[in-house]
Amino acid sequence: MTDTIQPGTHDQALPMRERILSGAKRAFLVAGFRGTNVPAIAAEAGVSVGQIYRYFPSKEELFLSVCQRSTETQLNELAAALARIDDPLERLRAAISLFVRSLVDEDWGAIVIHALAEADRNPRLRDMLQRLWDQDRGFAASFLREAMTRGEVPAGLDVEAVSLAAAMLLHGAIVYRAESGAGFDPELTERAMITLLSANLRRG
Repeated sequence: MTDTIQPGTHDQALPMRERILSGAKRAFLVAGFRGTNVPAIAAEAGVSVGQIYRYFPSKEELFLSVCQRSTETQLNELAAALARIDDPLERLRAAISLFVRSLVDEDWGAIVIHALAEADRNPRLRDMLQRLWDQDRGFAASFLREAMTRGEVPAGLDVEAVSLAAAMLLHGAIVYRAESGAGFDPELTERAMITLLSANLRRG
């Protein structure tokens, strides 16, 4: 007979704040922002409702923290991986592959979709999404400026325009993943994004 794992069991050893965030992410992925309440999050994290309120004053604050942590983790992992790659095309391929794979393996993009669903009625969520957009665009701009310094892209490249297009492409992939469900094709998505973005790299 196999043991039944209770909600939150696998992160019992985590510090309380991280444990709550992990449980909250699982709860929000299942029911979204509006469909999730604090007692459900407490049950998923294996903590009491009172413990949640010691760290987070509201469900909204908790959701914002989950979103911020998910996106920061994704960007930090991306930056660390790219720092080890010298070839510009391989660097781009690695960036796109990590981004797309994270949409499948970690499903963090689903959190963004839930935020989008509430953004028109919740200014704080809209502001959070704008910060996410700015982070993605800033990451793309930094990537391009570094590549320009290395001579990997034309010196006259319009960094502002291309970084905006890159951010639009990344966010489009998040929506495409949500729309496609089980039919999402990571390999095709990677090829499509790399084909478009690599057009700005110098050849040989």
